[in-house]
Formats: sequence, C-alpha cells, structure tokens
Amino acid sequence: MTICIAAIAKENDKEYIIFTTDHMVTTNMGEFEHSILKYSKLNKNTIAMLAGQALLFDDLIKLDDNNIQYDQMKLKIFDNFKKKRKEILENEVFNSYGINQEFVVDSLKKEVPNVFVNTILTKVVEFKLNTSILLTGFRDSEAQITNIEESGIIDFRSMNFHAIGSGAIQASNTLLFQKHSKTNPVLTTIYNVFKAKKNAEAGGGVGKETELLVLTEDGIQNISDDDLSILTNIYMEELQYGKNNDKLNQIKIEVG
Repeated sequence: MTICIAAIAKENDKEYIIFTTDHMVTTNMGEFEHSILKYSKLNKNTIAMLAGQALLFDDLIKLDDNNIQYDQMKLKIFDNFKKKRKEILENEVFNSYGINQEFVVDSLKKEVPNVFVNTILTKVVEFKLNTSILLTGFRDSEAQITNIEESGIIDFRSMNFHAIGSGAIQASNTLLFQKHSKTNPVLTTIYNVFKAKKNAEAGGGVGKETELLVLTEDGIQNISDDDLSILTNIYMEELQYGKNNDKLNQIKIEVG
C-alpha cells in the first residue's frame, strides 16, 4: 500500500503543514517503487494524498472549481466517494445479476429474502473501496488536516497530525512519542514527520523513497535531496545514540 502523513507546525504566528508520502505502488503483480506521485495539488494551498487504489485518485479528487473553500472541497470529495462506490457496485454487482438499486431496496423490505438475494445483499453491504484521501489545506489561515473515506469525513486539526496507509499505525505512534504539537516550529515538525515516515517503513507495503514537502497558504516547497540526506543522518545518529552512549558503562551489573 503506502504511507501518507501530515502534521501542523507554527512559526512566527504563521501555520504550516509538513507532509510526506512514499512511492510504493501495489498491483496484481506485487509491490514496487515507482515515480508516480501519491499527492496532487488541488490549488496553491490545498493538497490531496491517497492511500488505496491509485486508479481511483483522479475521480475522487475531481472538482468543478478548484478554488472553492476548504470545507466545500471536503464535501465534494466525499460526494465523489459515494458516486464512485455506486458506480462500481452497479458495474461489478448489479449488472452481473441484471438488477438495480431499487431491487436491493425492495429486497430489504421483505422479511425473509431468499438465499440468492441474501448473497447480493451481502456483497453490497461488504463492498468497500478500501481507499482514503488525506486532504490538507487552510481555512482562515488555520491549517487543516482531514481524512475522507466512503464512510465519512473526520477532521484532525485538534490532533495536530494524521496518517493513512499501511504504515499509519507506526507513523502515528512515532508522532505521539515525539509529543508533536501544532505549535512546534517548522524544522522540528519536518524531523518529526520524517522520523514517522522512516519508522513506518518497518511495516509492510511502505516504500523507502520519500517525498517531503512544506505547505503554506502561499504554496508548496519541496525538501531537497540534500536536506533529506541531512535528515537521514540525524535519524541514524538517533538510532545509535542510546546503544553507543558512554553512560551505559555507569550501570552497575555483573556480566560474563
């Protein structure tokens, strides 16, 4: 699958969003790194990231007007989820059985549907797109992070950060361990998000290649490869620090 992470930072009374994705692509042939971007710029200060079925991305983030307000954008993308789910259900389930949505609704009104109808209803109920959009942007100069799925919309500004994808648990745990706050400065947040991405790689389905960017109300700035190398060195030093710390010799225990 993938990993997508976003966290809010603050510097000189201005809010920023630091976000990152990998380049892992999952197909029927397996998982591999690819140059495909897991994020899309919807306008100058709004970004959508995807975890799940990459081929659905364009349809899910399709907007009639890319300059609408952030809250309107959330609702439009959620509506796209509902439309896409209905479309796929019609193509893969309803058309296969020669039925329509009305047939399903009528069947639900009957007390004891037959086995054939139960099979259809089970497929409809259990059908999932298995895809999430992590939307990031600004409302009245305040940074916003929103998770959108077919089941609903959840805002994460009060949580300071959010992650989606197969490495989301590792990434979220890292940011919790770092005690990340939306009042953290930009450089601290950049490292926190980078560390969350690196730790997420321990889980299956997360690629090693990293896109790391800074979003402001005025636009996007990419973290360069040179800066990623600096972050990698800091991360590796942190991993080794405890194991190689001279103060370990102060621990009084008999060995050997």
